[in-house]
Parts: sequence; structure tokens; C-alpha cells
Amino acid sequence: MGLNVAVFVLWHQVGVTDSGLRFMMDHFLISGSNVTSGRFWTLLTSCFSHRDATHLLVNMLVLWVFGRDILHIIGPGRLLRLYIIGGILASLGHVAIGVLTLDATAALGASGSVMAIAVVFAALFPRRTLLLNFFIPVPAALAVAGYIALDVFGAFQGGTGVAHGAHLGGAAYGAWFWWRVLRPALKKRPQHSH
Repeated sequence: MGLNVAVFVLWHQVGVTDSGLRFMMDHFLISGSNVTSGRFWTLLTSCFSHRDATHLLVNMLVLWVFGRDILHIIGPGRLLRLYIIGGILASLGHVAIGVLTLDATAALGASGSVMAIAVVFAALFPRRTLLLNFFIPVPAALAVAGYIALDVFGAFQGGTGVAHGAHLGGAAYGAWFWWRVLRPALKKRPQHSH
């Protein structure tokens, strides 16, 4: 969360000049052109990058809500890996959808990483009630599945201003992480009788 805030500050300190803005766009946005130009680090740096305060606030709130419960189960190291690998695969998802739809729009934000974490949360706590739009109670599994469905439909719409491909890339990694890493590990834990 601290890195996300730091990069947000960079956008508003460094990004205020033409050269500073060019630097931020070259190093903290994910796009096909950044990748083909050899700036592969943007696959990761874009996952900590927000220019808009609301975008930052929403992503950090969702990260905190889902992340704190997962943290107790998998520990900080695995949670960080889930965030980072989920984010890199989210960036690849954004670039891939961009190639398929001929949409070269650059993207930024923690949403793909957060989506990976949300999928793991929904798998761990499928019946946990989430408040959609802060007042509609929905089971976690249904809420996350609904967002994934919206991203599947949105990915090929274009011009939505939402990086649906990034969300899907993050969600795919979250599902893989749950199925191949976390579920087998939880099965091996000794069962305690109550």
C-alpha cells in the first residue's frame, strides 16, 4: 500500500513537467508500446501506479479488506507474491487484449493484483457477505464471479476506460494460486476437533 501511495505522489510531483510526465508514462504505465520498446519492468511498476486519487483509494480499500484476512492464512511473503505475480499477469492480460482488440490504450493501477487477491478471498470465504456499492449484501463468491463476468463482457467492448484484460489476467492467476498452491496446502493441515 505504501508503494502505491509513493508512486501516486511521484505522478503529482515529477509528472507535473513535460519531461517528468514522459518519464512517468515510460516507466509506470503498461502498454504494448512500452513492452515492445523493452521496458519490461512496466509489467510490474504499473501495478503500483495511480494518477487518480479515487482510483488509488478504491484499490487500497479493496486490497485492505481482502488482503488482511488472506494475510492471516498465507503470511506476508505469499501475499506479496500473489500481488506481484497477479499484477504482472494482469499487465500481460491487458497487453494481450489490446493486441486482440487493436486497442493500444495504456493502463495503470493495482486492480489486476487486487483481482488476484479477491479471487483467493472468494475461494477461501465464499459465503462471507460483501456490501456491493456499500449497501447491497452479496456473498463473496457471487460478487467476485459477477465482476469477472463483467470483465469478460467488457474486454471486447473497447473504450470503457477500464482495463478488463488486466482484471482477467489477475483473476486467472488468483484462481490458479488457489487451486494449485493454497488448496493443497490447506488440505495437508492437521484437522483440529472442536
